[in-house]
Amino acid sequence: MKIPVRIKVGGQTIEVRKVERLDRNYLGQCRLAEGVIEVAEKYDRNTPISETCQINSFFHETVHAILGTMGEDDLNNNEKFVCTFSSFLTEIFLSIEYDTSNNNLGDN
Repeated sequence: MKIPVRIKVGGQTIEVRKVERLDRNYLGQCRLAEGVIEVAEKYDRNTPISETCQINSFFHETVHAILGTMGEDDLNNNEKFVCTFSSFLTEIFLSIEYDTSNNNLGDN
């Protein structure tokens, strides 16, 4: 799965950037007021972050963007909830299987 370069959340366009590193060795960061999600490619100067972890970080920050847009401050500040929810989203999207036979395209 590729991480998108832009998404829309509640009518707001959010630019998604892959960056080499983030302060405090964060894996990702959402700055909703600026319309930016950043996903780190390295944990520190020498430790690359796996593709799956980067995808999970993208979904994690997307959940923050959704909850922030909804005004759900308590849930948005609940990292246990955000981590669990984003992990489920990552699992779903990475496990999607499509029927590519011609007779079922567009069904269900």
